[in-house]
Amino acid sequence: MLRADPQRWPAVVEELLRHLSVVHSGVRRVATEDVEVAGTRIRAGDGVVVARQAANRDPDAFADPDRFEIDRNARQHLAFGHGVHQCVGQALARLELQIGLPALFDRLPSLRLADSPDEHALRQSAVHGLGSLPVAW
Repeated sequence: MLRADPQRWPAVVEELLRHLSVVHSGVRRVATEDVEVAGTRIRAGDGVVVARQAANRDPDAFADPDRFEIDRNARQHLAFGHGVHQCVGQALARLELQIGLPALFDRLPSLRLADSPDEHALRQSAVHGLGSLPVAW
């Protein structure tokens, strides 16, 4: 489908970023005043950890959020943060994916996993990823 319509790559990249946000370290903040969030009272001085990756799986923001949908409009994800706390390298990261993935699949059209995807668990740390991913072509 993407070879037939390469204009779809930018949307696919956004869905990849939403579905598998690689940075999973919570944003730590301290409340400066008493506030109530979704029925929970947070007092001035309380510590708060915001899990951005959880927002990318919020069913109020994305229908069927645990499912990767190639045609989803996922541009409002928080993989790179939000507001003044956005990643300054996000434009470069998007370009790398939008240029690199099509080039990879164009140059290696028979690229495939060398074994079962179930054999490759994600590293669970502040930055998620694969330790290895054997491929063949």
